[in-house]
Amino acid sequence: MKGIGYFTISLLLSSESEEKDLIKKLKELGYKVSQGKSGTMDSKELIAAIETTAKREGIFQADCYRDEHVVYHTALSALRGFCRGEIGIGNFLRTIGVKFVVLRGPIDITRRNLGEWVAVGIYGMVGAPVKGFEHEAIGLEINSI
Repeated sequence: MKGIGYFTISLLLSSESEEKDLIKKLKELGYKVSQGKSGTMDSKELIAAIETTAKREGIFQADCYRDEHVVYHTALSALRGFCRGEIGIGNFLRTIGVKFVVLRGPIDITRRNLGEWVAVGIYGMVGAPVKGFEHEAIGLEINSI
């Protein structure tokens, strides 16, 4: 099954040359697509970057609190996966450099009668603030709207 999670991870891991074709395909399949990058030591800054980018790219409208709230909680849960557990809201005590993706659309392209869903994926490097001590991590969360 190819669904919103598969497509989110695919876009996260795609090269710059693959992104354009994949985004075009996703839009043809009915997905709204948002992506960005962030480097920070503060979880609030990363969540704000994800929400701001999603809003700017039309994942949710500025006056729709419910949709914004779903994106917030989905991003927070994806960040928990990226950080391997509870993160708190504040300083990571680690540096992170990530790419993030937010998709909105069907959970499964073969079953479009299941409503709209939001997926947030975060992929990149996390480590102590010392060069050479980083490692890759990934987090994904999917929620219904």
